[in-house]
Amino acid sequence: MIRLIINGDDFRLSRLFNEKILDLLDKGFIKSTSVMVNRITKEQDAQLEHLIKLNSRGISVGLHLDIDIEKPLRPQMESQYRSFVSIFGFQPSHIDVHKLVHSKEVVEEANSLAEKYNLPVRNHGIKANTKQTDYPAFSFSGWVFKLEEAVNFLRSVKDGSSCELITHPGQYDPDSPSRINKEREEDYNGIIKLQDFLKANNIENISYKEL
Repeated sequence: MIRLIINGDDFRLSRLFNEKILDLLDKGFIKSTSVMVNRITKEQDAQLEHLIKLNSRGISVGLHLDIDIEKPLRPQMESQYRSFVSIFGFQPSHIDVHKLVHSKEVVEEANSLAEKYNLPVRNHGIKANTKQTDYPAFSFSGWVFKLEEAVNFLRSVKDGSSCELITHPGQYDPDSPSRINKEREEDYNGIIKLQDFLKANNIENISYKEL
């Protein structure tokens, strides 16, 4: 059996994006999300409470590191880790990086942070001394969910292995500067469409807590 994490990235980037991520989590279509702690707005308080309740039911709530490459890396990461614990009252279930995954230095520093706190870390293609999926996390061309790409990737995964799909569920938010704003609804709909393939091919949808 293949064990698959579908992670909804960018929680807290937008209240409208959050709504779609929470909907998928509630329905069990995804079991993992990661939070950008620096994007705090008061209007998201109720959504955070919802996420805290889901964490107690086994959903993985990770730290989505949002890094300024022009500043020292480790202090930013440590500060965001502390903010996460302060906001949620528990450790993140895992650590991953927002953008900049092409930077070996950033990924290695994120891996080091995860190792320090004994947390799983997204497999960005660089091995860490802590839990990771067997395969590097799969990102879609243009960062937008495409069902055919997801299916082709999953068909390439060996039985008994673990893997991750990086997704960005949401809906159009006219107040968000995200460059994949309108496209986020494609991720939301694509994840729902993928469920039949997962069931038909005996692929287990897991959280980082089950890795």
